[in-house]
Amino acid sequence: MPGGTSVPRALVDGVVVGLALMAVFTTAWSANTLGTWPGPLGTAVTAVGVLASAWFVVSAVRLARVRGRASTAMTPQEQRWQRRSGTAFGWVFTAEAVLVVVAANVLGRIGRPDLVLPAIALVVGLHFYPMARIFQRSIDTWLATALSAVGLAGLLALLLTSADRDLVWGLVAVGAALTTGAYGVCFTRMATALRTRATGSRAVPGSSA
Repeated sequence: MPGGTSVPRALVDGVVVGLALMAVFTTAWSANTLGTWPGPLGTAVTAVGVLASAWFVVSAVRLARVRGRASTAMTPQEQRWQRRSGTAFGWVFTAEAVLVVVAANVLGRIGRPDLVLPAIALVVGLHFYPMARIFQRSIDTWLATALSAVGLAGLLALLLTSADRDLVWGLVAVGAALTTGAYGVCFTRMATALRTRATGSRAVPGSSA
């Protein structure tokens, strides 16, 4: 988003949403190991994921509490950027959801349900590439590459080797959880910086208390 001296409310809202999403995804991916790696290992991985997600939620709540101090004033350029990025995000998110559903159904119909989880990881990873362009964040490109590689590696392992499905699924889930967790950490750092800026400003033009 175009830069400015104040804290834009749209940016605050975006980081809050990002933290919430990463909390959900990190918990979901790590919880997959409960079924693939039953026992202490799966429980430990899930516990770490849940703790990280709780941290993301706390960071989101703390940032949301200073939302009223953020600026609602936007230049025409910022308004256009917000409209375009919001529309593009909606299309990418919708395409991701559709591809996940289609992939799961197709793989189930052809008798390869074992490929569903790594295929989902690949789709989710690929969707970060356009996000990098939309929001002008290099972190998205790195995470897209990492998660896509995890998903692709899982697919190749199941297609080309006799690797155990639960082992592969567990590794894919851990890799995906690490990726979304890293994204959550990035958002948490952004939230801390935004909260510091917002609370350090006594009055911000265009803001509401």
